[in-house]
Amino acid sequence: MNLIQYLNYDAIIEFSSRTFDGMLTELLKMCNFRGNIPETISEFTAKECEVSSHIGNKIAIPHLHVNLSVPYQIAVGRAGDDVRYGPSGNGELTNVVILVLISKHERDSLKVISSLVNLFQKLSVVDRLQRAQTFDEFKCAFIDALKRDSKISSDIKTEFNEFFLKNAVHVAREAQCMSVMLFSDIPTDNIDIESIFDSIKFIKVVQRASSAHPVVDDMHTELQVSVMPTGLEHVFRGAILLGMTKSIIAHDEKICCVGCSTMSGVLDTIVVVDVQKEFHPILMSSTRFLQCDIRPEVLERTLSIASEIAKEGREGKAVGCLFVLGDIGKISLFMKPLVLNPFYGYPESERNILNSLMDETIKEFSLIDGAFVIRGDGIVESAGTLIYTPDHNIVMPSGFGTRHAAAASISWAAECVAIAVSESTRSVTLFQNGQMLQVM
Repeated sequence: MNLIQYLNYDAIIEFSSRTFDGMLTELLKMCNFRGNIPETISEFTAKECEVSSHIGNKIAIPHLHVNLSVPYQIAVGRAGDDVRYGPSGNGELTNVVILVLISKHERDSLKVISSLVNLFQKLSVVDRLQRAQTFDEFKCAFIDALKRDSKISSDIKTEFNEFFLKNAVHVAREAQCMSVMLFSDIPTDNIDIESIFDSIKFIKVVQRASSAHPVVDDMHTELQVSVMPTGLEHVFRGAILLGMTKSIIAHDEKICCVGCSTMSGVLDTIVVVDVQKEFHPILMSSTRFLQCDIRPEVLERTLSIASEIAKEGREGKAVGCLFVLGDIGKISLFMKPLVLNPFYGYPESERNILNSLMDETIKEFSLIDGAFVIRGDGIVESAGTLIYTPDHNIVMPSGFGTRHAAAASISWAAECVAIAVSESTRSVTLFQNGQMLQVM
């Protein structure tokens, strides 16, 4: 992990205090810590009494889980002379203290602390820190140590990921796949993508385009998704679904999906997906995914907004909602207004879901009971709409409620697409032909 990004260079200081409490207080202030400092010092003290954070070579690495908006914050202090580091001045002789604050939501903190301990037990690193005559020399030595360690770690990851991608191509060829899809934000600048994927299509799934004009050709494509779902299974499904709507992926091909199951930045998963078998229940025909009257970009935009609502909720609370897309003439046979239609009377150009200004409007009206009804060309016809299909009852699996039942039945009765966002599980499920596919 590149810890240098969590170190503010101004947070490397020379101690004015010579006590355990005083040094930690100085470091907490340099981190702009907004918690209760006396209480936090008490936590450090209690932890120090159980297990010393002194790692030898006159270096200590105290660490604590606190409320943070970032994964880590690091501050470093050097004492001009050796001091007794510990409560009541009973600890080991120390002259360097590396304070690490860890977010309570961070899961890999043990690996990070272990990495820091290993780094600052290396004699080459310790010697340079101890030999620094001036504070500026010490500061440069410390920053250089973190940078070198981050670069070495990054190089190792890059080499492994390149090796993993080469093997993914081998798996893809053996499985007769037409494409390899990469589901990860790992950097590929130092990986020879063109050489690895010289004879097989490479699709990189990203949340943000790598440049204003990403290179897209017959062999290398960038597929942008607004929200990356959690869980590789849903990532695979969601991205393949979008790829099909954009005609990047054919209905009858196999795809080798590659990704990371953790946040480590190291590829560790290869899954071969037979698109026709996986998506058969929701395909309109053997050669077509969508009805002719639904534009692919409308489905993509609706899925994106639904995913954002599922992930973010509204006003701090989880939100459930329903989107129905298709021929308004068919859908209108099975809908009734629950409230006055908030979109009535507005020009079509102002209520098109492809208009980026509509995002917040849709999210705000998602709090209203009922469904959004959207024409295949993106025009939002209504919100707060009751979906009523008494002659098309569909039995749903256990755990699904009336919103999902309405989505399934309208997708069958009106030959349309319905997208349901679950309030309880924050999942996004697509329905077509009365069949369902969870995409987030």
